[in-house]
Amino acid sequence: MDDTEERRTLECSRRFPFRMGFAYCLRNNKIACLNSPNNTGQIKCVVTLMGDTLCDADISFRHKAGKENHMFKTKISPDIQWPLPQVQEAANHLAKALSIYHKLSGDQTFTSAKQVILMLDETMKLLNMGRTSLAFPKRKSIDDLVQYSSMQNFHPSVPSDVAVSFYVHSAKLILAVYHLHIVNSCREISSRHQVECTVQWLNEAVVLFTLALQQCQQLFDKLKVLESVHTHGEKVS
Repeated sequence: MDDTEERRTLECSRRFPFRMGFAYCLRNNKIACLNSPNNTGQIKCVVTLMGDTLCDADISFRHKAGKENHMFKTKISPDIQWPLPQVQEAANHLAKALSIYHKLSGDQTFTSAKQVILMLDETMKLLNMGRTSLAFPKRKSIDDLVQYSSMQNFHPSVPSDVAVSFYVHSAKLILAVYHLHIVNSCREISSRHQVECTVQWLNEAVVLFTLALQQCQQLFDKLKVLESVHTHGEKVS
């Protein structure tokens, strides 16, 4: 791992507002409001983000009860947290990539380009998984959304025909509200609305994941060329 790639990886790790795998720092991101991309006014939300958890949220969304539409209000109390596993997964992958560098800090030396290539390949896989954790949220089924344990954290409880999901998509924190109806004993989504906001430190982390991967790939490609030349030279001689 060269100095540039190491620096990018370390810079990325510093963007996470907690020590990865250790104790949290007391740093909250108070987000004034998650906004609707198309200004529908269906949802309003104010949250507090701390590391990989939402530790406070006030939510209101338009809900139809019978023939009446009204704004349903609920909240997540500060003493009840909503985890964001994508952030912790990204941090875990990044910590593993950094541990590869720390192992090289001692007296370890490489005797062939192949050894370095294998190390770089492992590092790139970890960095890519870290970036993917943030950039590509896993899709959940309707049952997963309804049965998700954090759905019990709302006070008052949300209506039975509503599911709520917080997740990260690259640099954005997103709240999605799903309105459901039952067809042949199966739940189906009748409508979906979302609000979102950009989280600056997430944006910086995604950018630095990408830059670190690019640096690794450049070094990887150079070493593959050198290895090929060396192997070809041995065969010719």
